[in-house]
Amino acid sequence: MKPVFNFRSLLKIFGIALLSVFATAILIGIFYGDEIKKLLLDNINKNLNSEIKVGKIEFSVISHFPYASVELNNVVAKDAMQVLTGKGSAGKINSGDTLLKAEKLSLLFNLMGVFSKDVSVRKIILKNGAINIRIFEKGTDNYHFWKSSGDTGNTVIDLENVTLDKVRVTYSDIGNDQKYIFNSAKGTLRGKFSSDRFELKADLDLMAGHFYAGKTDYAHDKKVSIRTTLQVNNTTDIYEFKDSQLRIADLLFDISGNINGAGQTTELDLRINSHEAELSNMLSLLPEAYAKHFAGFTSKGKFIFKSVISGKAGNDHTPDIRFSFSLAEGSLRPAEGSVVLDRLGLNGTFEKNGAKPVALVVNSFNGSLNGKPVGGNFSIRDFDNPFLTLHAKADLDLNSLREFIKHDTLEILTGTAKLDVNFAGMIKNLRQYATSGNYQSDASGTIALENVSLKIKQNPLVYKDINGDFLLHDNNVDIRALDGKISSTDFRITGSLKNFITFLLIPNQEANMNISVSSKLIDLNEILENKSPVSSEDTSYKIKINPRLVCDLNITADKLIFRKFEATGIGGTIHIEDQVITSPDLNFRAMEGTVKMSATIATGRRDSVLMGCHARVSKVNITELFYQMENFGEQTVTDKNLKGKVSADVVFNSSWTKDLTINPAKVNAEADITIDNGELNDFKPILSLSKYLKLADLKKIQFSTLKNLIHIHDRKIYFPSMDIKSSALNLNASGTHDFDNIVDYKLNMLLGDVMGKKMKSQNTEFGMIEDDGLGHTKLFISMKGPVDDPKFSYDKKAVSQKIAQDLKADQQNVKQLLKQEFGIFKKDTTLKQEKKKKEEMQIDWDETPEKQK
Repeated sequence: MKPVFNFRSLLKIFGIALLSVFATAILIGIFYGDEIKKLLLDNINKNLNSEIKVGKIEFSVISHFPYASVELNNVVAKDAMQVLTGKGSAGKINSGDTLLKAEKLSLLFNLMGVFSKDVSVRKIILKNGAINIRIFEKGTDNYHFWKSSGDTGNTVIDLENVTLDKVRVTYSDIGNDQKYIFNSAKGTLRGKFSSDRFELKADLDLMAGHFYAGKTDYAHDKKVSIRTTLQVNNTTDIYEFKDSQLRIADLLFDISGNINGAGQTTELDLRINSHEAELSNMLSLLPEAYAKHFAGFTSKGKFIFKSVISGKAGNDHTPDIRFSFSLAEGSLRPAEGSVVLDRLGLNGTFEKNGAKPVALVVNSFNGSLNGKPVGGNFSIRDFDNPFLTLHAKADLDLNSLREFIKHDTLEILTGTAKLDVNFAGMIKNLRQYATSGNYQSDASGTIALENVSLKIKQNPLVYKDINGDFLLHDNNVDIRALDGKISSTDFRITGSLKNFITFLLIPNQEANMNISVSSKLIDLNEILENKSPVSSEDTSYKIKINPRLVCDLNITADKLIFRKFEATGIGGTIHIEDQVITSPDLNFRAMEGTVKMSATIATGRRDSVLMGCHARVSKVNITELFYQMENFGEQTVTDKNLKGKVSADVVFNSSWTKDLTINPAKVNAEADITIDNGELNDFKPILSLSKYLKLADLKKIQFSTLKNLIHIHDRKIYFPSMDIKSSALNLNASGTHDFDNIVDYKLNMLLGDVMGKKMKSQNTEFGMIEDDGLGHTKLFISMKGPVDDPKFSYDKKAVSQKIAQDLKADQQNVKQLLKQEFGIFKKDTTLKQEKKKKEEMQIDWDETPEKQK
């Protein structure tokens, strides 16, 4: 008969055993709890170099059964600092900073040790805490909290297992400028920690918060897993990696080699090799400063990484680092684009050997951009002051390239660029060359542009139909041919750009250009237009010159337009230096005449643009002159009022705002003007005079030649005395006309020419005039006030000046007569002028022999 399995009996036995265990645990806690806590804490305190504060202390045989445990709540441990005292010895100090902080620290030991008083800690569980490990500049640290020598009695730490449960670890190496921060969700370290030699197994799942080396963060918010076996030799301080792997995000690395910490510096001999990985995963490990350049791209390819780290670390020593990398079957595509850079392949190395400069070498690079080949190689040595060696050969579709360069302001880029170039030279931190001027680069090769078009957003200019052929040699670029259009302006350029590569790379370096430009049409309205007008109705203009540009320009143009101005047959030379444009021999045809001039435009001031010129104007149509110059901002004298041909010798200086608005207060000019076959029509000042003289034919005044020397300064136009002989009347005029259209004219004319036979009455606005029939009466008039409503008056001052001049002339005539007739010389006498009565107008009798006949 088979025995019957009694499940109920089994449960009863199990229940009795369980109750026995709980009962035993309770009894142990009652009888041994306080004793065990005191024993453990006393032994720990004997071996501590660090101050530790603890909240509640609990003893349990249940919490971590089959281990007994002493649980320390709200633990805070201060730094255990070392200060060197000479000859290798060290003293202990307490910095007051926190080494460890935990909500609960559980110290586990064998349950049976309770009865034998063996409370050697086998396991430590740290929960909800933080560890702050620091290594200082001289190699001292804050974590050697356990005494390493002396009679401490029974061994209290015999660790085999350390568990980190939600612990934040911060590791700072101040001397090497490194800081690592990571959080352990769950991690375990296993090994016979108290043995001189043991095998440490680590199984850690971490979240890397930051991995700083210098100011660069190499692993921000990345998952890190460590599965490693480490052979530890505490006698020799040698640690050897066996079967060790490190996973960062989706990248898996094998680690081998050893670390020797026996000396004052640590000796490293490590090999870290990646498994074959996707390019996208490798790019995800780049620091943010570099990774941002690949944002918005999708990538593929097989990437392999191998590295060797060897040498001393710590105490101002850094180990040698060398790693090699390769990419095969790679591709890079903009996330929102149709163009792909595919068939990518590259291989290279990175080396940092002791005090030698860092070197990055890409031995070969090749691929295909939208079906066209690109390739080359390059190296960068010394990242602090990089020296670049580059060979690049490519046939680029610029529209395809545009999707890769990620330039937010670029609206249009089309055409092709073929290049085969070599370059070797410094590329950063070159300010030391700015003053010495001894920078040299080795450049060679060719660049060809075909049918290139370019447009920048919010800029109306379109660069199109550009074809060019460039030759590079050393720092210079030869323009063998360059033609195209800037909106409506076409250009053809040849010449040389000396020191051009230095100009691009180095602050404060000049570019010396010697070029020839020809054009059929130059439209300055488009080229100079300010790209950020005040409003849609405003059009302003700007001149911007690079302060480092030095240029000698030989220019010829069939036609130039700017606003209403038009010029043809333009030729001359232009020099640009220190933001000053000068032209000693510019000449052109305009307004039916010719202009030869020398000019200077200074653009370097912050608040203004200074312009000056010396121009010789010949036979220019004065109507066209005023029209194309927009009447010089005047409303009184315009192209509607003038006809004739003007020739002039003009010296002009002025100040303009940065948007090319003239400052009238800073206009100075001197003009020697001749007007032939002139005509003055409906000129308001003359019309104002005609209403007093009762003459209607002053609306149209014709004259054969008019000459004068005009000055402009202090916002006024000054013209000295000039005789105007016209079809309507002859007069002498002088005075000023300011920029606010306030006039101060001095006029005098022969009354007979003014009145003639047309006037039956001699009653004028100025009073009664008695004519003696000789026809030599002069009329002196002062005209002042707004040009639209001037005030006329009798000009007493002019009359007095005229009388004084006539008296002096009469005296000279009498002296001459006495000398001729009698040979007698008498002393000059002052002739008294008979005082005249006040009257409305001064009449001057000009009695010439011709008129008396």
